Amino acid sequence: MATRSLTRSFLLSMACLLVMGSPAQADDWQQCHRSDVKALRFITVGEARLLRQDCNVDDLLAAPMRLEFSYQREVPGDAFAKAAMNFLEKNLSDSEFEQLKPRFERFNSHYQDIGDGDTYAMVYQDEQLQLLLNNDPLTSEQGAQFAEAYLTIWFGEKPYSSNLKQALLGNP
Repeated sequence: MATRSLTRSFLLSMACLLVMGSPAQADDWQQCHRSDVKALRFITVGEARLLRQDCNVDDLLAAPMRLEFSYQREVPGDAFAKAAMNFLEKNLSDSEFEQLKPRFERFNSHYQDIGDGDTYAMVYQDEQLQLLLNNDPLTSEQGAQFAEAYLTIWFGEKPYSSNLKQALLGNP
């Protein structure tokens, strides 16, 4: 009886994973490049890492890719959402920003207050961008257009930090 219950629990867990989908496991990714994350250009608040299943590619930002941010201090969730909207507006045309704005707002509403040791990850694969906190899925948004637009926060013409952008792309 106990074996049947364990088997049923295992099968139910596996079915949930298949239905929800899951980003490639952490051990499927290799770190390509890293950078300190700085606030006000001089205060280190964490570390960013660009990961791929294979770092030997022409376009590091092409799917599948994973972008991780591990923090060494508390940051309120609304600070992420406000900064994201600011850099999206700076990096996109007015029409593209307005077209995607409701989706950005919905995605950004899932940012949470974080503390020392927490890690946000963005996984871009299968034409979807997924936001995770400590490997727990928070939200996802479909479409390569959305994912590529969202990544302009860090990799656009006017990124959050030019130094971070260059380091993550392997151009220190």
